[in-house]
Amino acid sequence: MRLTRSRRRHGLAIGLTPLIDVVFILLLFFMLASSLADWRVLEVVMPEARPQATPPSSATARNLVVVAVAADGALSIDDEAVTPESLAQRLTARATADPTLRVHVRPVEAAPMQAVVSALEAAGQAGAASVEVRPR
Repeated sequence: MRLTRSRRRHGLAIGLTPLIDVVFILLLFFMLASSLADWRVLEVVMPEARPQATPPSSATARNLVVVAVAADGALSIDDEAVTPESLAQRLTARATADPTLRVHVRPVEAAPMQAVVSALEAAGQAGAASVEVRPR
């Protein structure tokens, strides 16, 4: 009777290519996931009301439009109530007539930010030469 010894492999060789692929995929996943999880919140605080400075002179008042934003989001141009749609139309007409038109958006402290941004967008799209936010 002949007995043969089975040969044992000393130290099984494991293929490193699949292991490296998995490590790189995990590394890529965590790099992308960590960069997307880094959200920063921008806190916007409306400034407090302050007394009005000297009124503009008649020379500068000709090309100045004041858009007021009330606490309930209502808009007005030079103390005349307007809707958001008519605001854009009126500003476009005034900017066409006067290319040096300046628009001051004056929100109150409790004004909704969306109404302020809508007024700024309407003034920018109307073609005003200067658009500023000046709190009341």
